[in-house]
Amino acid sequence: MKPLLLVLILFAFAPQTNAETMSVNLTPTIEYPVEQLEPVQKTLFSELLNSVTQLGDRKAACENARVITPKQLHSLNITPQQRGIVLSYFYIHQKRECEAEEYGEFARLVAANLAVQKQSGVLRFVNALNTVSSSVYFDYVETELEFNQLPESVRNKTYQAEFLQHPFSLMHTLEQFE
Repeated sequence: MKPLLLVLILFAFAPQTNAETMSVNLTPTIEYPVEQLEPVQKTLFSELLNSVTQLGDRKAACENARVITPKQLHSLNITPQQRGIVLSYFYIHQKRECEAEEYGEFARLVAANLAVQKQSGVLRFVNALNTVSSSVYFDYVETELEFNQLPESVRNKTYQAEFLQHPFSLMHTLEQFE
């Protein structure tokens, strides 16, 4: 019987779409014969797994309980539709800024693993990690497009609003408007 390496990762977090209301639990499992991996493949794969842990830890550290009040948002004099776009944009922007260093390392290691790994199981696993971990950045691009379609006066007011320039809880902020 050949020795097998079993990799099990639990990577759970709330995706940053328009609210933090959904949870995703991704538990990918792959098995492959250890002897088939070359030393550089083993090293890069191990580094990727470590970076996933560091990125997950950073995501947790970036969570903030601060709530933006209705009074603060009212001072912007924007519509409810604009409010949703503005809050989503600044929330995701703050998350992206906070996680930038760890995400950069993760992305570098994903690219390196995609370049050197040869086994389809490992490649599928790396792609799955990339998809889940990068979702907030895809959401940011979509939200940024919506934000940039807002009138310039609205964008300028929101960039000048100090309370939007720091991490906050999108879910708890939006709950005030339900």
